[in-house]
Amino acid sequence: MAKAKINFEIDEESLANAKAFVARHGGSLNKLVSSLFDSLGQTERAHGLAKDPAIGILLEVSAGKISIMEAAAQLQLPDGGYVLQRLAREKLPLPRLTQAELDRQAAESLAALSDCQIQPAPVARRRNVRAAVT
Repeated sequence: MAKAKINFEIDEESLANAKAFVARHGGSLNKLVSSLFDSLGQTERAHGLAKDPAIGILLEVSAGKISIMEAAAQLQLPDGGYVLQRLAREKLPLPRLTQAELDRQAAESLAALSDCQIQPAPVARRRNVRAAVT
């Protein structure tokens, strides 16, 4: 596919925010803008130019503006896994999580799994009873 160069103006504060986002999440400004443009075109093709409020929420997740769990609540989905599925289906880029966020989510997941575990019933010990010999 042929590539094209574009020029546009942006507020300095917006540019600083975009550069900080890229620094935190990796990649480049070029890739960030390209993925945004790609997602816009795919969203329009997938939805026949219809506006879907869920896409706006998914774009906020993709840009790291809101958490996956916050998006799940807004979209009335059971959990964050459904949000990730929607992102993939819409071909939107997945958010890159910081190590602190990964650690927090892992701890929450481990705590949730621990809460769900069924504890085995205690096994009664038998006493060693010897039969009386008559």
